[in-house]
Amino acid sequence: MSIPQITVAGNQVGRIGYGLMQLTWNPKLPAEEVSIKAIKAAADAGSTIWSSAAFYGNPGDNFANIQLIANFFKKYPEYKDKITLVIKGGVDYQNLSTKGTDLDFLRTEIKKIKEILGDKEIDVFNLARLPEAPIEEIFKGLVTLQKEGLFREIGASEMGVESLEKALKITPIAINEIEVSLFSISDPKIKETVEWASKKGMPIFCYSPLGRGFLTRAFKSPEDLPEGDFRRMVPRFQGEAFYENLKFVDKLDEIAKAKGITTGQLALAWILHLSPTTIPIPGSSNPDRIKENISAANVKFSSDELKTIDDFLAKFEVQGTRYPGAALTQLMK
Repeated sequence: MSIPQITVAGNQVGRIGYGLMQLTWNPKLPAEEVSIKAIKAAADAGSTIWSSAAFYGNPGDNFANIQLIANFFKKYPEYKDKITLVIKGGVDYQNLSTKGTDLDFLRTEIKKIKEILGDKEIDVFNLARLPEAPIEEIFKGLVTLQKEGLFREIGASEMGVESLEKALKITPIAINEIEVSLFSISDPKIKETVEWASKKGMPIFCYSPLGRGFLTRAFKSPEDLPEGDFRRMVPRFQGEAFYENLKFVDKLDEIAKAKGITTGQLALAWILHLSPTTIPIPGSSNPDRIKENISAANVKFSSDELKTIDDFLAKFEVQGTRYPGAALTQLMK
C-alpha cells in the first residue's frame, strides 16, 4: 500500500505509524505468532515507523515488546532497514518512577535494549516522562548517551512548547510523542503543541489516536473493560462519563457513514489534516484492522467536511480526564 511519507530521524516513513504496546502490555496477550503477523501487516501496508518502550510488558517481563520486535526481525531480517524504531525508556520497572537524570540507569537500560535487538539500531530514544529536573540538564544527559553511540537521535514525550523550546537549545528533537485524538484536542496544551510543531516542522507521534478504543466502540459499557486493564482507572471510561462520551461517538459515526468510511478512519484522517507533521500510531493485533487504519492516510476531506467536524468538536465537551488525577501532573510538561 502506498501512503504519504514524512521524514523522521533522516528516514522516510509512512504518515501512519504503528504502536506495539498492546501486543505485550495487556491483560489478554495475543499469541506471539498472531503479533508477528500483525507487525508484518503493518509494515507491508506502509507503516514503517514504530513506537515501543523498554517497559511495555506485563509484570516481570518488562522488555517483552523489545523482544517481540527482535523476534520479528529474526524471522524477517529483510525488514530491518525498512523500519524506524522510536523507543521510550527512563522508567523504573518496579514503581514506574522516572529515571531520566540517572545516566547509569539509562545506559544499562539502553544497552539491554541493544543486546536484545542485535544489529537493529535504535533510531530514536526518548524519555517516557520528564523527571523533576531542569530541561537543560535532562537533555545534556541524553546528548552524552547519544555521543556514546547508544542511539541515533533524541526524541521527546509528553512535552509542551515551553519545555521543547528549552530542549532545542541543547539538541535537535527528532519527534515528540503526545496524545492527539478527536477526544484530546480540546486540551489547550495539546492543541498549542501541535500548532507549534507544525510551524517548526517537528514530527508529532500521536498516541491513542482512537481514544484507547472508545472511538471504535471497542466497549459498550465500563463493565466490558477486562480486569487489570488500565482503562478501568481512566475517568473518561467510568460511569456516566462513559455513556455521555458515547454520544460523541454517535455523531462521529454519522459523519463517517456519510463519507463512506469507518469512524476509526475518520479519526485517523482528521489527525493527519491537523498538521503536516502529525503521525498517528494506532495499535492492533488484527491484520485487517491494521490495513483499514493505515488506509486512512489516503482519505481526503473537503473544507465543508472539516468544518462539520470542527464545529461539532467546538460544541461537545468530552467528559472525564484522559488519565487518573495524579498521572495528569506528569503530562505535557
